Formats: sequence, structure tokens, C-alpha cells
Amino acid sequence: MNDVLMIYPILGTMDAMVMDIPLSVIYASAHVVKKGYDVQILDLRCHRTHWKEVLRGHLRKQYKLVGISVMTGSPLRNAVEVSRIIRAESPATKIVWGGPHPTVLPETVENPYIDYTIRGYGSEPLLKLIEALHADEEDLSRIESLSYKKDGKIFHNKRPDRFEMLDFHDIPYDLVDITSPDYARGFSGEILFPVFSAIGCPYKCAFCISPATYTVINGPKWMPYDTQEVLAHIEYGIKRYGAKHICIMDDTCFPDLERMRRIFQLIIERELNITLEFRGARVNELDRMDDAFLEILVRAGGRMLMVGFESGSDRVLEIMKKGISKDQIIRVNRKLARYPELVPHYNLIYGVPGERYEDLLETKETVLQLVRDNPNCYIGFGSDWKPIPGSTLVDVAVKEFHYRPPITIEEWIEMDSSDAKKIVHSWYSRKHNALIKLMQISSFVIDDKILKSSRNNTSIVFTMLRVSSRMYKPIAMMRLRYNIHQLLIEYYLWRFLLWVLRSWKKTEDLFREKAAVIDE
Repeated sequence: MNDVLMIYPILGTMDAMVMDIPLSVIYASAHVVKKGYDVQILDLRCHRTHWKEVLRGHLRKQYKLVGISVMTGSPLRNAVEVSRIIRAESPATKIVWGGPHPTVLPETVENPYIDYTIRGYGSEPLLKLIEALHADEEDLSRIESLSYKKDGKIFHNKRPDRFEMLDFHDIPYDLVDITSPDYARGFSGEILFPVFSAIGCPYKCAFCISPATYTVINGPKWMPYDTQEVLAHIEYGIKRYGAKHICIMDDTCFPDLERMRRIFQLIIERELNITLEFRGARVNELDRMDDAFLEILVRAGGRMLMVGFESGSDRVLEIMKKGISKDQIIRVNRKLARYPELVPHYNLIYGVPGERYEDLLETKETVLQLVRDNPNCYIGFGSDWKPIPGSTLVDVAVKEFHYRPPITIEEWIEMDSSDAKKIVHSWYSRKHNALIKLMQISSFVIDDKILKSSRNNTSIVFTMLRVSSRMYKPIAMMRLRYNIHQLLIEYYLWRFLLWVLRSWKKTEDLFREKAAVIDE
């Protein structure tokens, strides 16, 4: 019997646009691989057209343990289906769920198709679990972070009060083909190499899962890796995988500007010739950057900054506990506009408990000003607020708006608006909801991101997207300027387009897989 099969489930619609390597299951496998156990990773996103057949083929090999990485929302749908197939096809195989969803909802383990869950960091607990299964140990109480069932009772072992900081040499990247075209980046087709320069987050945003996740940590909630180790990790990606696009995956990348300056200086001195993307760039941190810092950032290869400013209303920013202001957002955007190499990608959240239509109008005006002030910026689609388990805004929604959070897994699945019906909360007015839809659909065109990022993609689909973008932009700008959010036919056309893109991607995958079979 084989040891461990790690599964990354199908996430949903956005898989058709962006697929990064399945980092959660790669990291979770680190200690098990280092100890010499056999581990295989099955990324079901790479087999959308026939994932069930692929899964059943793997199960015929017989595994002692199958681990599944699970996020809240649409990914739950596939995780549940996968678990039920495993239970039916290979009843002797144990099933463990890990990831954000079981971390903040320990009761997830109560479901009959799950044997265990691992809450929080998973590499060490996963090793101890497979060791216990091999030894037929009945006492699992020593395995930190593990939830399990025994004699009809549920047990939740305590989580450790420390971060799990892996040596990058132990990260088993080779469990997947990270250079595969499956892991292309959106329109551009680039493949990125992910690096953590730090773990944790010192901030307490009320909508975010991180404060709840890091409450068990005894000490600072943000821990940086050694500067030299970060550089060695980047160089490892370059030399071993030919990586040219490095993504710094930290929750927040710039709490310590001097530390990042040293990293940038070393990248320049070693002439690494890379581009850098930063997943966590906060407005207050960007506001502290002077021109000298931004210049060295650009020289080191800095290109994309993912900036979550979330709202253009000071009142809503206060509700969110973001610790920033609208004036800061505008000031930072104007500063970044002086560096055309840098592309700030602004993310928003609409409809948090307490947001009013008037607040959303402020956000809309802020977005339009950002685009005017900085032609290089991208405006994200923006998500409807979701009741992320453990976030403090859920408590606000319950107490002030009599909100009933999801209870069952089926209800949690519907919390992903990309694949479910659009989320509409009780505090939305009809025009509030219509304006959210308008801002979401117009985000695709008001910054020309489709034209800029897909210029080298000559496929029929992307050619049609560019034509549509040029045609719709004047309409979207007029609607936004004059708050014309009635009869949003284009919103439903977009939903149809998502279906078309998903179908096209499935067809493309099928042809590629058939071609691979013929070549063999």
C-alpha cells in the first residue's frame, strides 16, 4: 500500500483564468517527503474534463492516507465529491482535510466522509499522522493541530503556538511539474515561482481570516525569514526551474522596509534579472516608501503590487479596521504613477456589514480617480463580502443585522460568488446591489487590463475579449460617471462569457491531453 496522496481540488470558474502551482499541498508534504515516505500530488485542476477517472486510477494504487487542501466557498464542492469517491472506491483509505476551512471551522471533521482534519500549518502534523497510521497507534492525542473521531466523540488537539517555518531545501517542488503550461498566469501565460520572505501578518483587518488564524501564536504575529535565505530561495528557483518571474507570497510584504531594501540590493548586485510580484502590499506600507526605495524596487525587478485598499470610504475603512484612509490611497497611487514599471493591482471588497449606498458611491469616485491619476493601475473585480469564518465582521453582521452565517458545507459552498448566484445581503438596497454589479463588470475595461495583458495572445477568444473591451469601455465609463446601474444586461453577458471561457479551457485541456497520449 502506498503512503500518501495529496489532492488539490478544482477551485471553480477562476481556474480557467489563473492557476498557480498547488503550494498548500506541496508545503504540507515537506516533512513527510523528508522522512522518506512516498508522496504523490494530484492536482485535479489539470484534469477538469475527466478528473473522476484520473482520481479512480490513482485510488487503484491503494493509499494509506489521502490529504485534501480545502478553502471555503466553491472549492468545497469538489472536495466533498472527491472525499465521497474515495470513501466508496477505497474504504480502507483514511481521509484528512487541511487548509483554511477546517482551520477556522474545527467542526468540519464531523462530516462522515472525513476521518481527520489538520488545523493550521500541516507539514509536521501530517508526518505524525502517517507515522501513527503505519504503527497502528490508537492514541492520536499527541498530534498537534489534529481533529479526529474516536468512540463516537470528537477530539480537537491544541494547535502549536509557533509558526511552521520550512527550510526551502525541504520544500518538495518536484512533486509537481511547476513548469507545466497548466500553471500559466492569466492572459500572459507566464509561470511564476513562489517564495515566502516572511510568515504571518501583524494587522487585524475585520474581514480577514488571518487574525483568527494567528491568535494561537505566542509572540509576534509576523516573522521574517533570514535575508540570505530569501535570496538563496530565489536563486534556487532561477537555477533549478529557470524561473524569471518571482512572486513574494507574504500576507504583507513591507512591514520592514530596510529589510526589503537589503534584499533588493542583493538582487541587483547578483544581477539576477528577474521580475518581482508582491501578493501583499498595504497602502500604509507603500505610503512610507520614499523615491529612493521605489527606485531600488524597480531596479530589482519590481513590477506587480497587489494592493488591497478594499474601499474608498473612510467610514467603511474604519468598519474594516484597515488602518488607512482614502487620502492615503490617492496619495500612494499618485506616487506609484511616477514609476510606470510598477503596476498596482487594487483589490476591493463590496457590501461589508454597515456599508451604505453612499459609501459605495465614494468608493466608485475613488476608483475613477485612481484610473485618472495612474494609467498603469489595474482595478480588481472586487468581491462581495463573504462571512469568512473567524473574522470579526461576522460577529458584527450577526449582532447588528441579524445575519445567519452558513452552517452546513452546502451553505458554505454558496459563499463563492464566482460560481454561485451573486451574494446579496440583507443590508443591501436594490440600487446598492446594482451598483456593486456595475463596479464589478466595469472593472474589466476601465483600466484596459485586457488590452495590456493579453496583447501577445492571438487566440480567437482573447481577440474577441480585446474587441469587447474596446466596445464596452465607453459605456462602462458613462454608467459609472452618472450612476446608471439599471438594466445591467452586460453583467449577465459576462456570466455567460465565463461559461464560454470555462468550456474553451476544458476543450483545450482535452485536446492537449489527447495529443500527449498520441505522442506516447
